Amino acid sequence: MIVDAGQLALVLAFIAAVYVVPASFLGVFRRIPELVVSGRYGMYSVPVLLLIATMALIYAFVDNDFSVRYVAENSSLGMPRAYVWVAFYAGNAGSMLFLGVIFAIMAVATVASMRSRLPYTAPYATGVLAIVLAFFLGVMVFLANPFSRLAIIPFDGQGINPLLVHFGMFIHPPVQMAGLISVALPFSIAIGALLAGKGGNDEWVDLGRIWGMISWLVLTLGLLLGSWWAYTILGWGGYWAWDPVENSALMPWLAMTAFVHSIMVQKRRGMFRMWNMVIIIIGFTMAQLGMFINRGGPVPSVHSFAESTMGWLFLIAMAVTLFGSVGIFIWRLDTLRSHGRLESMLSRESGFLAQNVLFLAVAFVTLWGTIYPIFSEAANDIVVTVGRPFFDRVNGPLLLGIVFLMGVGPLLPWRRATPRGLAKALRFPAVAAVVAGIALAVAGIRQPVALVAFMTCAIVVAGILHEWYRGTRSRHRRGENIPVAFFRLLSANRPRYGGYVVHLSIIMLVAGATASSFYSTQRDFAMSPGQTETLGRYTFTYLGSRHESYSDREEDYAQFRVFAGDRDVGVMEALRADYPVFNIASTRGAIRSTPWEDFYIVPSEFRDGGEAVFRVLINPMVWWMWASGFPLILGTLLSLMPQRQPSLARLRIPAAAGTARA
Repeated sequence: MIVDAGQLALVLAFIAAVYVVPASFLGVFRRIPELVVSGRYGMYSVPVLLLIATMALIYAFVDNDFSVRYVAENSSLGMPRAYVWVAFYAGNAGSMLFLGVIFAIMAVATVASMRSRLPYTAPYATGVLAIVLAFFLGVMVFLANPFSRLAIIPFDGQGINPLLVHFGMFIHPPVQMAGLISVALPFSIAIGALLAGKGGNDEWVDLGRIWGMISWLVLTLGLLLGSWWAYTILGWGGYWAWDPVENSALMPWLAMTAFVHSIMVQKRRGMFRMWNMVIIIIGFTMAQLGMFINRGGPVPSVHSFAESTMGWLFLIAMAVTLFGSVGIFIWRLDTLRSHGRLESMLSRESGFLAQNVLFLAVAFVTLWGTIYPIFSEAANDIVVTVGRPFFDRVNGPLLLGIVFLMGVGPLLPWRRATPRGLAKALRFPAVAAVVAGIALAVAGIRQPVALVAFMTCAIVVAGILHEWYRGTRSRHRRGENIPVAFFRLLSANRPRYGGYVVHLSIIMLVAGATASSFYSTQRDFAMSPGQTETLGRYTFTYLGSRHESYSDREEDYAQFRVFAGDRDVGVMEALRADYPVFNIASTRGAIRSTPWEDFYIVPSEFRDGGEAVFRVLINPMVWWMWASGFPLILGTLLSLMPQRQPSLARLRIPAAAGTARA
């Protein structure tokens, strides 16, 4: 009965989403406010219906209702009970339902935020959001119904992919999926402004920036959580392998990073209007490509847990969206003329522009490396895998250039910098970079690329700290004590100083990735119980293992007594689980993490007679990558907080739109 209610709610949600499209567009074209209002309320009803459907599917999982095909394919009696609650988004149909309900909630929030601030644009944006939503719901209703029944009810289900049985299942997939689909929010606002002929008056910029930053934050957290998950479960000691599914989330992130930077120039100087429209179109196209790759696209990946045969449907939708958006862009091109112009190559505007070009360059290099195997197979009938060396060699210098501009760009003035002013602004960061380089070289950091990367990070950190010091000192001289002066400085220009906090979090991530990439130590050991080995400053003794059997898996736990120098750091335990039905193994590395380094043990093989093979790694500064998440969230929230002072100008609400809000 509950499952049937979920099925009905899903169908009704699809009907409502389909209705919103003509109601919104016809209402605004024909100037019928009542139709616009009905479309908006139709949109408001969709998340309620999808929440009912989602609760019904979760109930089917918790109740072990194997009459539902999707439950039988993604749950089992032997699966840990905690994961039954989240297994509903482990496969294709359920993950689409999750995408639908999350997107519907975000879409309603977006529409509500536009009502009074963008009355001309709101109906168009609502229609665009409804088209995206109707596509996902239509695929579920007609092709991937999570509530379809089995003719013969099995006693037990298949269970989820073993690699998903991890705490990260509760946080990474929902955040990553929400990040990809959230790109549609600023995209809809931008396209709505174009359709309304308002793309050139910058009314949409504030909301576009807000929803763009929200989308960027969710995408960033999804990437960070995915790296952490890979680090703790895949058993290879790394966190990023340039896998196609990893790349599919990175590409829209790069485009959205360019967008949230570039739109600040439009807000401040009225420039880059065409550029921003192009970037958001690219961003949403790449987000759709990511969903295509995640759903049975032709690019092989170890992460494609929601594979299906309908990937090409997503590719077609991506193509329609791309060509449709470009058509609208060309149609409204005359409304996007910028009044401002780039006055000098030595200016903050040019810094933003150069950085954005590099972001998109990395995105397109990543795209080419990801899809190249498809063209290789089609042309030569040979599958050529593009691996990490290609991406590191090509994207590495581009990413380093982005970090450099991240430090230099904010120090440049708007419009034009004089050589003397530029030298003064860069003097402190340059000295800090040289001092850092000398200190690191003396400490033994002499890999050229790593040394340049750390010196570039020093430029960014020094520039930010110097800006904060100057601003705080100025306020302190006016009578404020230092802590109050600092926090009032941050509050005075929240987008700017919140961006600085985000930049510091990115530097934490870059430093951790650089140190662990260039100075990681790894060895494989075959050990018997009681045997002691040494790697670096760590000494570890294999104490033995224990075996546990379950209906769907065999688990082996290995215990170690570990010393860091002369200090006993305790007993560490690593796990390897074999799943015969899936012919797959999952691992849980034993990890001792400190700000300086991680000591990491992962079991590779358990042999007869008690001997086992282990991979042992020392990964410097990985802790900083995971710790970067907190300042990243804090800085983004600070940037999104509204300023205290009211806006200098208020938008005039047209009479028709005012009637529509009633």
